[in-house]
Amino acid sequence: MVFFQDNTYENTVFEEIKLTETETVTGVEFYNCTFTNSSFQSCRFVECSFDNCEFIRCNLSLIEIPSTSFLGVRFMDCKMLGVNWSGTGGFLSASYDGCLMDNSLFADMNLTRFKFSNCSLVEASFSSVKMRYSVFDDCDLKRCQFHQADLSFADFTTAYNYYMNSTTNTLHKTQYSLPEAVSLLANLGIVLK
Repeated sequence: MVFFQDNTYENTVFEEIKLTETETVTGVEFYNCTFTNSSFQSCRFVECSFDNCEFIRCNLSLIEIPSTSFLGVRFMDCKMLGVNWSGTGGFLSASYDGCLMDNSLFADMNLTRFKFSNCSLVEASFSSVKMRYSVFDDCDLKRCQFHQADLSFADFTTAYNYYMNSTTNTLHKTQYSLPEAVSLLANLGIVLK
């Protein structure tokens, strides 16, 4: 199936779609659509909107999403390596379950109440983001960077391999569990024996 410019799709199921890195989808609106077992690796979605859509077992690695919005979108068991989510211009409301999101970038965004479940966010970057009440449930945050992030009331109790600088991030009533929480002392020059 070919996506035509300026088309609208509603309540449509897309299965096993494969777009190549040379393809650009521009100005297309998707409402209540489901994408299953599809590959959009390295594609460009320009000024598109995805409202209340689901992506299941899709490859969205290295997609470019300038001025594209995701509202009420669910990503399940997707591969999304190296995605710069900042390109959405702040129009992002999504949940992620079982996704591989290594090397992703979230910058200058409001991610309040976002939920990441069973995700790998290795070497991902969260910079100047508002993540109040967000949840990282059973997520691998190895070498993940948090810089100038408001993590107030966020829940990291089942996340692991994280490190965050308590002097450059807001950690008001942020929830952690031991032994992982010991990593919060690393930037304070404290020696634990």
